[in-house]
Amino acid sequence: MKRFSAFICACALLWQLSPAYGQQRYSRLAQTGLSPSPTLAALLDPDNSEKNLLPAALHFSGSSPERGAAARLALEPALAEARALASSVEDEYELGEALLNLAHARFLTRYVELESALDAALLDGRYNCVSSSVLYLLLAKEAGLNPLGIVTTDHSFVALALRDGRLIDVETTNKHGFDPGSKKEFLDSFGKTTGYAYVPPTDYKRRSQVSDRHIIGLIALNRATLAERRGDQPAAMALAVDAYAYMADDTSRQYLGDRAHNLAATLLNAKRWEDALAFLERVAERYGPLADLDALGMQARLALLADNVSSMGQEEALAELERAYRAGVVSAPEREEFILAIVSRAADETRRREGWLAAWTALARAAGDYPSIAQLKALAATARSNWVADTHNRFAAHFNARRYDEALKVIMAGLAIAPDEGLFKDDERAVRSALGAKP
Repeated sequence: MKRFSAFICACALLWQLSPAYGQQRYSRLAQTGLSPSPTLAALLDPDNSEKNLLPAALHFSGSSPERGAAARLALEPALAEARALASSVEDEYELGEALLNLAHARFLTRYVELESALDAALLDGRYNCVSSSVLYLLLAKEAGLNPLGIVTTDHSFVALALRDGRLIDVETTNKHGFDPGSKKEFLDSFGKTTGYAYVPPTDYKRRSQVSDRHIIGLIALNRATLAERRGDQPAAMALAVDAYAYMADDTSRQYLGDRAHNLAATLLNAKRWEDALAFLERVAERYGPLADLDALGMQARLALLADNVSSMGQEEALAELERAYRAGVVSAPEREEFILAIVSRAADETRRREGWLAAWTALARAAGDYPSIAQLKALAATARSNWVADTHNRFAAHFNARRYDEALKVIMAGLAIAPDEGLFKDDERAVRSALGAKP
């Protein structure tokens, strides 16, 4: 299964996904929607991009209408206070620090690594790096500052671009997190609380500036990770679809592809080959090439072919294989592997019904039909050796019981098929000697 290491606070959610589905649930899983939710259309309006940051954050938080309204109501006085601070504090640096104090004094009381929802931060005080970054972003914009989203490999925070050219980091998870590099209170508490290490502005390789939409969209990615972890892949896909429509960047596209991969893999693991292929085809039709889904689709087609030919006779299976080969479903090496599997399976069935001689005959014919597959020649040689041994053992059973006439019939029948077989010649000499000495 695809494991997604996003630069978000819930990135530690890596798992082996194996939800248990009934047959009807597998069918519904294959029909998982791939269109953004109707709510998202309004949030994508370019003329109201900043106005829609809060609605988008609550949408991605999964807030009910009641909690969404309550969250907006709780935030309004803080936004008003941010505007008031902007009027009374002229220095941008001091204003930025005052806004962080405001966020922690009013809302942020308990750090919870997996809690990304903005309504949880506003109403319950539970927050992580994503939700606290979103909250600070909203307050800073309301105060007329220029906040920028910053991400590392496993963390998010905000930086303020001041008019004098300075870039001031704001580690929003910590009340001492404004311009944190030189603050002992921050350095003492940040790692203990969050488990993350501070990445300073000079470490450009480990941090990236992202859009406002990216920071907001991380709420959806975190929640999708949690949904997939508990086995709710349709919910994870819905969040990934909305996140990609909103964020429209490489991170959200890769994340969407990985969620689609895991959903298709669940169907494949249940041997729902056709459902998996239908789902992958719908994804490709809507989003084009995505992650490694083309390769996964080819695996699904191979699995479907293998499943189909396993229930067919040899001739029908080989004909089906040739059709798949001409259609590009199997490569030349894969075609040879399939031929070997089909022929050897049929030969084993023949051996159980008719014995080693019939199996040898079938394998020898196949080795002649497909001379490039050396393993067929080896299998034919093995079958011949087993037939020789079986014939000799039947001869020996008669010989040891002094049924020399029956022993001679067995070995002469063998020599008629393999006149150069040395073991048969030895057996013939032995039985004729015994017959000559018979009184």
